[in-house]
Amino acid sequence: MDKIVHMIFIVILFLSLCLSVPENEGYFGGWPINTDKDSIQDPGFLLDCRETSGNKKNLGCSCITDDECGSGKCLSSPRKGRYCGQTEGTIFPRYKLMDQYGEEVDIYDFAGHGKLIVIEFSTSWCNPCRQLASFFTYGDEEVFKNRWWKPEYEIIKELIHNDRIYFINIQVQDVYREPASLYSVEDWFQEFPDEKIPILVDSDYKVRDWMRITGYPTVIVLNDKMEVVQFSLRGCHDAFNLLSSMNWDEKK
Repeated sequence: MDKIVHMIFIVILFLSLCLSVPENEGYFGGWPINTDKDSIQDPGFLLDCRETSGNKKNLGCSCITDDECGSGKCLSSPRKGRYCGQTEGTIFPRYKLMDQYGEEVDIYDFAGHGKLIVIEFSTSWCNPCRQLASFFTYGDEEVFKNRWWKPEYEIIKELIHNDRIYFINIQVQDVYREPASLYSVEDWFQEFPDEKIPILVDSDYKVRDWMRITGYPTVIVLNDKMEVVQFSLRGCHDAFNLLSSMNWDEKK
């Protein structure tokens, strides 16, 4: 009997070793790993107006002028009013979100690799979001019909597929305008199977609320230190203008 128990223990141990994946071995989706990510000073994602820094108001606090804000930027939104908002240099919070393969992804793993990090906030019901995904995946030119599209934006597809930038799609809602889920991003990936683009789930709206998005798609650009380079509350033209205006030949 003891011999049988011992053999069962050996089998269980062997299976556990085969099925376990070391933390830094990599993601199933092939996303990068940043072994130095803990050195980034995570600002957190909770908007707390009870604390101030140097008599300056924190992100999300109501304001009238730029001088009141620690970020130096008092934003105005028809839906949100006036508040201290994100600006160039603001550090993006450290979120851990589920991807299309059902794996939790630490967004700070995309930092530290010398690449710009482009984040699109989208929903499954957003038609321009779908057109953009179809262009990136299949080269579908339907997105070209939008008034905001410019021919020079076509380079962004090349930048994604030539590994010049990281492009991340954070899904906020599903086709029923309910919070996005693993099932909804799996469906999205089935429809737009672009293996270069992580599709992450913002099921509790934490990222959306930190961003204070007013429309979809919304695209922002971060540097490899997770600092905002180009911020927007709505649309992708500001980010795409930045990316398409850069001299990528000099960056090779």
